[in-house]
Amino acid sequence: MHLTKRSKILVAIVGVVAILGVVAQATGVLAAWNDKVWGNSSFTRAANLEGYARSTTAHAYTDRAITSGEFTATNATHTHVNPGSSLVPSATGWTHASSTGILLLGTVAADGRSSATYTMNGSVVTATSASNAKNIELFPTGFASVLNTDNSQYAASVSCSSNNWGGTVSTNAVAPAGGNFRVGLTNSYAVPSANQTTTIDSLAVGFRVQGTLKSVVTTTAKHALSTLILDVDIKTAITLTTVWTVTVQFVRAECGIGEPLPSAGVQSAAARMARLAPSSSSTETSESAASSSVESSEPASPDSEFASSGSESSSAADSESKGSSSATPSTGESADAPVLKEGTTTPTVVEVGSRFPVIATDGADLGTATLQKIESTAPSDGAQATIAVEMTVTTSDAEGDGRLSSIAWDDFAPLVGGVQQAAGQATAEGPPLPAHLEPGGTYTGWVAFTAPSAAGSAIWTPSGTSGFTFVLPEPTVPVTSTTSQPAPVAEAPETSAPETSEPTADAPEADASEPEDSDPVPTAEKAGSRSGSEDSADAE
Repeated sequence: MHLTKRSKILVAIVGVVAILGVVAQATGVLAAWNDKVWGNSSFTRAANLEGYARSTTAHAYTDRAITSGEFTATNATHTHVNPGSSLVPSATGWTHASSTGILLLGTVAADGRSSATYTMNGSVVTATSASNAKNIELFPTGFASVLNTDNSQYAASVSCSSNNWGGTVSTNAVAPAGGNFRVGLTNSYAVPSANQTTTIDSLAVGFRVQGTLKSVVTTTAKHALSTLILDVDIKTAITLTTVWTVTVQFVRAECGIGEPLPSAGVQSAAARMARLAPSSSSTETSESAASSSVESSEPASPDSEFASSGSESSSAADSESKGSSSATPSTGESADAPVLKEGTTTPTVVEVGSRFPVIATDGADLGTATLQKIESTAPSDGAQATIAVEMTVTTSDAEGDGRLSSIAWDDFAPLVGGVQQAAGQATAEGPPLPAHLEPGGTYTGWVAFTAPSAAGSAIWTPSGTSGFTFVLPEPTVPVTSTTSQPAPVAEAPETSAPETSEPTADAPEADASEPEDSDPVPTAEKAGSRSGSEDSADAE
């Protein structure tokens, strides 16, 4: 077919238009694939939960006159890193352990069995542990036992579980239980109930055994703990000189989900906690003082008096009141330190002069502290007060995060009506605590902060703890005296001798030998002299 030039041009134009249409359509499709899509899709999995189950049996800490040591009969531990189950040594077997000093002095012996299980099955996490002990004995010498559990056995167990990857954890702790133990030949003591203490004070083969047996049971939203701690001093029977101190955790079972395994130092912390508990001797002192308050006449030491005001100066009436009630047992003497549960989640009340353990909410041992002195000063009544606290702190040997590494003014907060208030920075006159505290060190220094004058107490909250509250003294306000010009002294005018009138002729002359008495009040001497003169006159 023969096309004209015009037809060819028309066909070419139609072809170009067709090609452009195809290209335009293809470009639109590509644009549709490249359009933004306002939507998302997420995939989640459970967090890598931390958790643990641990059993420790017959963990002993001994401090002898020459040597000291630490040992454990059995231990079983599983965590989220190494889940599984262990039974040491077996379901029916026992592991014997002992520690002896030089020349068989100060021997601790015990048999233990431990079991621990930590499993993860999908969203279900389970942690359990149990601890059993028997045949616990203390030998100050190689021949005689001062404490013996005889045929008694002791047990403690805990369990932690979650069915939603640790979102909600169920915790349970069975309080330590077991038979009586014997001190000496015939002195029998029972296991205390949960979070109670049995006081020990008995003679045994030439020694006096004094101390405590404490039951500690703790459950929180993430962990559970059950332990039984014996802490005693072995003293000479006559001089009461301490020759040996020993702390034995009969049984200890613990578990946690959503929390890391506490450091091994926590077990040593339990020994220190027991060592800080009020001893039987201090208890007896307070009881005897209370029963013989009338007989006691020794004045109380000012250091042992814990007054809520905390003021160093007092009026004479206050001094007399203290002197009259000196036989009353003082708080500072009868309570060496509060018994602090491991992992407590509520603030602990502490007192000036009393050493107390610093334990984190997870049970980690941070050390010990003592509030040596508290001073409160204010420039005027009702003004902001400056609180200066002198402290002695002994840090634990633990290293890493979470330890007690510093004490600063912002660790303190005043309490007004039980509500925390913001503290301000202040400077104490005494030497301050160092900015950094090393592990295993002891430090003494001052820390200061400001508080409202209405604050009756304050709280010290080291990182990781629930805090320690203490009473604040009344602020001391300086007395300002105003000086004024002395009042002018009015001088009396000079007076001349009084004029005397000559006696008249009619007036009788006074007897020169008997002058007129200017004192009209008769006295014994005057009456005697007058009666004597009258008698002589009558005789004439």
